[in-house]
Amino acid sequence: MKTCVVDSKHRMQGKVFLKNGVDIYRCGDCGCIMADIDFNHEQYESNEYYTMSYRTLESIDKVWGFRWRYVLDKIVKSGNVASLLDVGAGNGYFVSLAAKEFGLRATGLEISTEEIRFAEEHVGVKLVNEDVCRHKEMYDVVTSFNVLEHVADPHGFLSAVLERVKPGGLIVVTTPNPGCIHAKVKGLERWNMVCPPHHINLFSKQSLLEMLEQRGAEPLSYETLSTYISFVRDFDSSNLVLRRTFFNLLRMAGLGADHCVIARKAPAAAARH
Repeated sequence: MKTCVVDSKHRMQGKVFLKNGVDIYRCGDCGCIMADIDFNHEQYESNEYYTMSYRTLESIDKVWGFRWRYVLDKIVKSGNVASLLDVGAGNGYFVSLAAKEFGLRATGLEISTEEIRFAEEHVGVKLVNEDVCRHKEMYDVVTSFNVLEHVADPHGFLSAVLERVKPGGLIVVTTPNPGCIHAKVKGLERWNMVCPPHHINLFSKQSLLEMLEQRGAEPLSYETLSTYISFVRDFDSSNLVLRRTFFNLLRMAGLGADHCVIARKAPAAAARH
């Protein structure tokens, strides 16, 4: 019987349905959704991967710029942030904005050589081809956007990410929200985020916060975020009135596409006790 990746003591519901030929399980205690499948790196080396589907800075900014600036503004306003590491940096645009617009010493880690090539050619950012487990430097804030759902061992991944955070520093994590408006309208089985082998684990708000707390991170804020709702993009004005409206409505209702948690690593003195 498969056990919950959040806590092996949790009670499992068992297999709830089959998706793409893969058994999908759900935890009855924390609501975590799990695909019975291992990590497959090859899919991230395709130049058709969604983070590389837009080839100009203008189009990349139109899709992700608003969201990344919103997150970076919250990070900078938290205070005492000079260095940032983005784990799973994708097309590199977040790292680019962090450095060029927000003045941070920003580094991005990425395990996909195709993403690294794309980031340098299309965004002008040199990412580091290294797994976070092997990276040695420490930072004021470490971000990881929509990576957690791809890893088979989320506790191990979060531990490795937190090891790169300076004592008292911040970790910022986003991952798909099973309570989002799309999942509620379509139903869990038809929700496009349940898509093995691409996504392995999908976390409820409860399960995500529980894992961070188990790793010694204190959640400071929680909200849900969206990128760009497709039908809004075609009708929006230059000052993004529609996008801002839908973004904030979904955020306030907790129906945004992704969880977003900002948590603090314990200061050095507290960590010793």
